[in-house]
Amino acid sequence: MVTPFSGNGSIDLDQLDAEVEFLVSRGVKWLGFGFGSEVNRLSQSALAEAVSYVVCLSAGRFGVIGNAEMTSISRGIEEVRRVGETGAHVAMVRPSGLADVSEDALLEAFEAVAAGSSVPVIVQDAPLSTGLALSPATLASLALQVSNVIALKIEPLNPARKMSLVSERLNGVKATIIGGGGGIDYVHELERGAVATMPGPAYPELFAAISTLHAKGDRRQALQLWSRALPLMELGKRDMDTFLFVQKYVLSRRGILSSTRLGRPHRDLDPRLIHEIDELLVELGLLELFDECGKLT
Repeated sequence: MVTPFSGNGSIDLDQLDAEVEFLVSRGVKWLGFGFGSEVNRLSQSALAEAVSYVVCLSAGRFGVIGNAEMTSISRGIEEVRRVGETGAHVAMVRPSGLADVSEDALLEAFEAVAAGSSVPVIVQDAPLSTGLALSPATLASLALQVSNVIALKIEPLNPARKMSLVSERLNGVKATIIGGGGGIDYVHELERGAVATMPGPAYPELFAAISTLHAKGDRRQALQLWSRALPLMELGKRDMDTFLFVQKYVLSRRGILSSTRLGRPHRDLDPRLIHEIDELLVELGLLELFDECGKLT
């Protein structure tokens, strides 16, 4: 999910509703809150309001993934408890400010937080955003040893390679590995052990189509779809605020959101960015592609 904001900086629930209905209409089964939702800019109360609102909209149609920051065991337990209170079905836990902590201590912290949670946990490995890179050994241990950890979201600079290293350490045990990073390496992630991605909400049909084609063994068409949209994904990799704006702008072009406001404060956006997005959408026929992808799943 991206978080739509009104002019006064509050969350625009009407636009959030429109985003949810768009995603559901495209067959999305899980809606999550993460860095792409600007969770680092939302107060605890605002985040809880947004998650609770989406839970109310779910009505059994989809699952909701809340978000919790773990700067310590006590903070992690408290934030995961808050996620449970919103009614979310899963808590995605992101470690933060723990770059100098030993692997054993990190594993112990996640075990304690997961054990204290009333909902299942997804461990998020997002070093570009958190400053902490969980090792493949630690990630595999979490999947193998902690019963309440149901998935790993792996999104470092080179996610596919790290997924391979994690898979090797699982010793044949099946684990749910999820990609991120805007989906920019999704085909390779699927080939290294990923089963899904949380790429941002602007064009879910593309990733659903890639997943379907890959599962059918049609790697060539999956690659073709993925490579056609890669320039737009790459544009969003300039920095996080650019990614957020691209997601919101594409949703606005698709008639879903009426505003592209980001949470404040944010970086100054490149004045040429809108032109560059529009150019890619038109020259590559991406809006038409996204609609076509919806027919493949």
